[in-house]
Amino acid sequence: MSRPVPAVLAGACCLAWLAVTTGYAAPALAAPGGVDVGGAPLDDGTGSTNPAEPTVLEPGLWSDSLGGSDAQNTHHFTYDRRLRDSTVHVGVVGSPPSTDSDAVRVDVGYVDEDGSFSSCESDDDSITYGIPQSVLGAAVSVGQASADATDRPPCQSSATLRIEVSRGSSSVTAPMPIAIKVVEEARVGDAASLPEPAEAVDYAVPDAGDAEDLPGAASFDDAPELDASADGTTVSTTLAQGEEQLWRVGLDWGQQLVARVTAPAADEADFEGRYSGIPVRVRLVDPRRAVFALKDDDGEGSAEGQYHHDEALDIVAGTNPLRYRNRFDDDLPVVPGDHWVAVSVGPLDESSDLEALDVPVELTVAVTGEPAGAPSYPGVVTSPDEGTQVEGYSPEEPFLVAEETFSAVASGNPIGGDGWFSTRRWAGLGLAAASLACLGAGVVRLRARR
Repeated sequence: MSRPVPAVLAGACCLAWLAVTTGYAAPALAAPGGVDVGGAPLDDGTGSTNPAEPTVLEPGLWSDSLGGSDAQNTHHFTYDRRLRDSTVHVGVVGSPPSTDSDAVRVDVGYVDEDGSFSSCESDDDSITYGIPQSVLGAAVSVGQASADATDRPPCQSSATLRIEVSRGSSSVTAPMPIAIKVVEEARVGDAASLPEPAEAVDYAVPDAGDAEDLPGAASFDDAPELDASADGTTVSTTLAQGEEQLWRVGLDWGQQLVARVTAPAADEADFEGRYSGIPVRVRLVDPRRAVFALKDDDGEGSAEGQYHHDEALDIVAGTNPLRYRNRFDDDLPVVPGDHWVAVSVGPLDESSDLEALDVPVELTVAVTGEPAGAPSYPGVVTSPDEGTQVEGYSPEEPFLVAEETFSAVASGNPIGGDGWFSTRRWAGLGLAAASLACLGAGVVRLRARR
């Protein structure tokens, strides 16, 4: 007769089985050398390549993959407005799969009376040689055309918007993992009275303080949050060649973000046989997933630099103050919420016989300005078609970030892992609960046998 399985062993076996069947034990796959861009799977698994049969999107963060051929590198979607005269924010972020240059583009518009696609806004981003694995992202905001507009143009009034997401590379055949973000924002009635955009990009570069050892993550969901102040918060980490790390920083109306990356001059012996330095890049990602880096008006600060033995590395990227009217002048940023700081290091040439180097860096992040200039949203919003009141909305939570889910900020998204209760963390909580149940069952069984 077989001996009873010990309760602890039974629980452990149950845990292992759940880890295999749920897939939680393994992190989400990212592009080689790239980051996990997150997102929940689309119902059909991927976006439609047929413009006559577009995939329907809901508000949220959705994962997809763009192919490398002409037949697969453009995906077609539709989005039905939930709020009358709203602004719909659409962004796409990608993780390039190779060392070749790559690009993404998002185009949002509507179908006119003749059945033709009319574009409202488009944006694109590209990555070139040197640091090809850096995340790239583009985003648009479609709605009210100007601060003092009184008419209702189709881009604002159309109940259904068409979205095209495409890839600009012709040489890369490997698919690119992407995430598509859709957020809908209630319209404000006093846009013309809100603070105007800054006339020029102007920010103070923070001094590096005492550094805390805090590596970034290769995932948007898992990026550690920095409690940045006006004086700056400094963290240290080491990046291998070909690696990118992300940190998360919250930004409110009226505030401004500046990120500075420094590294000491390298050991000259490490650069023996190398003809140039190792490129390092810092870029910012907004809640919509647009990727950017702004120099100040004097041209000071650069999003890229070289880690070399000749001199220390010092690169800076910043933003304008976050104002509602930035969106009318194509100034960034445009919505409050989590912003990410991405630091990446160029890979070692595949044909090189040299050893890859680690680059020690310090990242200083500062958020200046007190929260101010927030728009006033209406007390009630209605649907575009029937004009019925939308449930769940409030002026304090004007951003529709998931179906029937409103948030105070554009990044408050429970779908696809944008926040603490991400898809993977819910899976983890479910796994823990199921594991405890299995362990309890094992204890009961063991006691019964005794």
